Amino acid sequence: MIPETTPNKKFDKAKLLFDQGLINEFKDLFDIAPYSLIAKKLNTSHIRFKAKLEDPTSLKISEVDEVAKLLNIDSLALCALVLKSHPRNKASN
Repeated sequence: MIPETTPNKKFDKAKLLFDQGLINEFKDLFDIAPYSLIAKKLNTSHIRFKAKLEDPTSLKISEVDEVAKLLNIDSLALCALVLKSHPRNKASN
């Protein structure tokens, strides 16, 4: 469950860049919106969350959905970005 969200300029910037197609990998979102802040908002360990960013396909769909809701990003588009970020899929691009 996502705690009550408050407006955050970094989250807004991440959404804007995502919507403009300027985010090419899932981990790029966290160059803008710090992973530690996202982890805190999701009530998870920032260490665990950072480890999952190394292979975003290890995230549960519900976790990706929570990140999407937090950043106000389309869940399906974010899931597609996660799959695109998988090392096996990078080699074929």
